Amino acid sequence: MSLKNCFAVLLGAAGLLAAQSDSSVLGAGWGLDHILIGLPGLDTAKDIFGAKLGFSVRPGNQFPEQGLAHAIMRLPPAYIEVLWPYQKPSKTPSFAAAVRQKAESGGGVASYNIDVSPIERAADDMRRLGLKVTLPSSSVARTPDGKEQPGAWQFLEIDPAVQAVRLRGVPRGVPGGAGVSFLEYRNNADNLKADTFERMRQLAERDVPDPRRAAGEIHANTGRKLLSVWVAVPSVSEAVRQSEQFGFTAGAERDVEALGEKGREVQCGQGAIVFFAPVNGNSALSQLVKDQGLGPFGFSIAVANLQTAQKIAEQGMNTRFGIQRAGNRISFVVPARLAAGTFVEFVQQ
Repeated sequence: MSLKNCFAVLLGAAGLLAAQSDSSVLGAGWGLDHILIGLPGLDTAKDIFGAKLGFSVRPGNQFPEQGLAHAIMRLPPAYIEVLWPYQKPSKTPSFAAAVRQKAESGGGVASYNIDVSPIERAADDMRRLGLKVTLPSSSVARTPDGKEQPGAWQFLEIDPAVQAVRLRGVPRGVPGGAGVSFLEYRNNADNLKADTFERMRQLAERDVPDPRRAAGEIHANTGRKLLSVWVAVPSVSEAVRQSEQFGFTAGAERDVEALGEKGREVQCGQGAIVFFAPVNGNSALSQLVKDQGLGPFGFSIAVANLQTAQKIAEQGMNTRFGIQRAGNRISFVVPARLAAGTFVEFVQQ
């Protein structure tokens, strides 16, 4: 995927979102935005995702209220966020508690976020679904030089009591349930501009030197786009049905050899949510669910050069990763046992 084509993807995403704005809570938002992975610390993030998998892991801010610090792996307009505890929190919202639980158990996906715009419209859409929602103030962030600043985002929160009644039985990681948040950035539209990729590339070059990274790339593994988040659920059909209430349309079936299970995509703007049910008791997914429970557990990214991504991962992990071909889709998967509790799929695009 050339840099020119990457710009086209961003602009094409904007057109897709405009076309679906009348039928989902996304409005002009780009949908699947970022995935939150709890880890023991920054060193783990740099080792697993940086050195071994070839991402540019760029340290970010601290969030004193939650007692968490984070680093970012950019995939414009989306990203992967890794977080770890650094002090005792003064507040522990559900996402922060999930991050801490994952960090204490060695790592794993805690939750994921969906971008909507304008967020007030998304709130109205959810109220029409019978949900009670609020737009809380953004938490304060502390930059690496110690300065405090308000968060650059606005979250939408579904009232837990109403959620328990209206969405009883909705598993973690399914829209409307726990582990899924909706937000809008103050500069939301700027993230879809044609120069976004180049700005992120310059930041990676400045802050995360990596001799393996080719010119014009943000990541050494040539990662370009967040394609999907993977979620383990009791019933794929029920998860799809629940997602459709938010205007997300059912997509293609997925058969991932590394999981030993089949799943189904639900389109969520520029990305997708892929639901898998652990129906095969001997599958890798079933074992993961035994260890971690249901909910988000992995993600897919598009890369410009799958051979490069494969070479970096195989050298970093000292393991061979088989290529899976399904129609026009060519990919390989790094299992959770090697990637701090998270399944990671690299897909040629």
